[in-house]
Amino acid sequence: MNSLSTHGTTDNPGNDGKTREQLIAELEALQRRIAEIDKFAGDCNADIPASSTSSSFYQSILNNITTGVWVSDKDDIIYYANSGMATIAGVPADEITGRSVLSDIPEETAQYFNSYYLDARKTLKSVYYEAVPIITLSGRQSFQSGWLVPKVTNGRFDGMICTVEDVTEHKWMEDALRSSEEYFRSFIESSQDCMCHISVDGLYMSMNPAGCILNDIDSQEDIIGTALLPNITENREAVEKALTQAAKGEKISIEFQTTSRKGRVVWWDSKFTPVEDIDGSIKSILQVARDISDYKKMQGSLVHAQEMLIREHNELSHLFKRVEAGKEEWENTMDCVGDMIILTDTEGVIKRYNKALPEFTRKSHDELSGKEWESVMTESGLETVTFYAGSIELYHQPSQRWFTLSSYPLKNASLEFAGAVITLHETTEVKHITEKLEHSNQEIEKNREKLQNALDEISNLIQNVTTCTDTSIRLHNPRLRACYEVKNCTKKDCPCYGKEVTRCWQVAGTYCGGQIQGAFAQKYDNCAACEVYKEATSDPIYQIGEQFNNMMHVLEVRSNELENAYSELKATQAQILQREKMASIGQLAAGVAHEINNPMGFITSNLGTLNKYISKFTDYIDAQAEALATFNSEEVTAGLKDTRRKLKLDYVLDDIGKLIEESQEGAERVKKIVQNLKTFSRVDQAEYKPADINECIESTLNIVWNELKYKTTVEKEYGELPLVKCYPQQLNQVIMNLLVNGAQAIEKQGTIRIKTWNGDGSINIMISDTGSGIPADKLSKIFDPFFTTKPVGQGTGLGLSIAYDIIKKHKGEIRVESEVGKGTVFNIRIPVTEDKRQ
Repeated sequence: MNSLSTHGTTDNPGNDGKTREQLIAELEALQRRIAEIDKFAGDCNADIPASSTSSSFYQSILNNITTGVWVSDKDDIIYYANSGMATIAGVPADEITGRSVLSDIPEETAQYFNSYYLDARKTLKSVYYEAVPIITLSGRQSFQSGWLVPKVTNGRFDGMICTVEDVTEHKWMEDALRSSEEYFRSFIESSQDCMCHISVDGLYMSMNPAGCILNDIDSQEDIIGTALLPNITENREAVEKALTQAAKGEKISIEFQTTSRKGRVVWWDSKFTPVEDIDGSIKSILQVARDISDYKKMQGSLVHAQEMLIREHNELSHLFKRVEAGKEEWENTMDCVGDMIILTDTEGVIKRYNKALPEFTRKSHDELSGKEWESVMTESGLETVTFYAGSIELYHQPSQRWFTLSSYPLKNASLEFAGAVITLHETTEVKHITEKLEHSNQEIEKNREKLQNALDEISNLIQNVTTCTDTSIRLHNPRLRACYEVKNCTKKDCPCYGKEVTRCWQVAGTYCGGQIQGAFAQKYDNCAACEVYKEATSDPIYQIGEQFNNMMHVLEVRSNELENAYSELKATQAQILQREKMASIGQLAAGVAHEINNPMGFITSNLGTLNKYISKFTDYIDAQAEALATFNSEEVTAGLKDTRRKLKLDYVLDDIGKLIEESQEGAERVKKIVQNLKTFSRVDQAEYKPADINECIESTLNIVWNELKYKTTVEKEYGELPLVKCYPQQLNQVIMNLLVNGAQAIEKQGTIRIKTWNGDGSINIMISDTGSGIPADKLSKIFDPFFTTKPVGQGTGLGLSIAYDIIKKHKGEIRVESEVGKGTVFNIRIPVTEDKRQ
């Protein structure tokens, strides 16, 4: 089939509202039909008999389709038209056939149709003609669309197949719709309201001129494709919801506020109307919005004015109610006052009064109102007793009550005297309290004297404490009794039981220092609640005294604690100094060892080389002697032998090897001493790490050997030990202290025995000596800081204290056994552990 080519509008053939995809599908179906027709036409040209099955079949198909089809030959004469074509033309099919396509059609039709026909005939390609105005053979004005498909034989035009669709009604509908659109567009363009075409996802598709002006937009191109919602400054969520509802087919009206491009605030009364597509789906939304900003302002002003009127009305109503309530409240207040209050005129006649007056006088309102206040007082039995400045003291004999009368002048708005306010205040209770106060003052004076005496005594005690620094001073309390007597206590295990009178609260109570006292006498959260303390402090003087005693007791406890802490601090400081000194010595030893190692290295190397050289000289001399012996000159041989004998060359050669050997042994000994010194110092092993205890002991022995070798014999019995995590340098210090102490305890000759073994998950070390031993009374103190049995100046007393701390740091223990005259044994146990450093 030849490829298709079209004229006219190609994006929407027929303009009947179909999509491009639908049109493409119809064109493909039509092509298939045309192919069949083409085949049929070919069969016809081949003079296939009419009675042929194939010809009847295709004619049946063509006559049963609504599309008009006609076929012309190479001379442009129509030789076939189907029933659909007859219907469109309004005449029978046989009136169509035999006509020329180019000459036998009306002129009005030819001027439009012939150009498409000739184009297809010339190009030999299919051509689509659209809505061409054609006058049918029946004289009816119509609009037709269809395809012109040329038949090609051997590359030449051999006829034309034409399909015809009557689109007259579509054309009329398009014209009517176009007129309607023009009218609708002119209506929108002339409207004073904002009209917008919005997509279902809220984007502007168009906006009329009035909308552009109201939104301060130069042209609608500036807003097409932008979103509606971002410009909304108030009621945005409601607009978003309205768009969603309109996209579902609902018509929604809503008010909202926007900000124009120039920052102008605009209120809109907007209606969103969904626009349906041909298939009923919502393809867009029409928005009609009216600017109601002025209305909103007017509405706001009216609401504000209305609110002001309502507020002023409410304020006045509230004020009236407050005045009424205030009046009632003031009257109730006056009635609640216990004092009698009377308001009189300028003549002293009673005008008003509170409830207290009729209650006291037992008179009715008629008996009080209009009476002179002085006569009412006299009739009630009040007698004047004393005159004060501005007041009078009155006494009521029947009830034995006292009153104070005060008078205050009352002035009117013109500041003129308008009467008086008279008050009667009862002072009976004050009178009685005054009498009691006078009695109390006398008692207070007596107690003050007693308190002063007690304070003087406490002051003297404090002065003694300050002068003598004696915190054991206490104030004597004659009211203090034994607690077990007061409480009838029978707990004999109590530290207070059966003793002289003691302050139990300082022994087993609140001021005992916070120590748990077990099942001793019953205790309280505060000893002030105990009857023993209450009895001892029933007199305020002795209460202050006991508080002073408690303070002195606390001071004494704290003083003892400070002394102990100071002693511990002093010992710790000394230990730190000793450890720092040992660390410095270790660093110095490591430095010396390093410095000695370097020269000893090349001395040892040179001695080895020298030994090789001497060996070569010896071999040479021996070879030379053998060579000379072969000479026949006895005189020369005898002379050489005599010279060799005089120079003692044989002795020198024999002795020089021994000298070099002895020098090498000495150098090796120096190297070993340096290595031991370096191992002992362990400057590079101050961390917590696995170590061999036997190696530690051996290196320490080499270091202190100079202290031991002159008067001790060392016996060693090393067991097979696992590596143990420890501080090797610190353990070296412990072993050194024990070895040096053992040697110093031996006066002339003795033995130091060292034994190690592994048992019960621990490394065990025993170091014993046959020295003078330690007396039993001093054995428990040897690990105390600064304790020493050596003469002054020969010991610090810190060696064993530091050793004890180091072993404890390793979670181990050190024990000592000693007997005077026989010696001392130290046993050390260090647990084998792989735990990380704590």
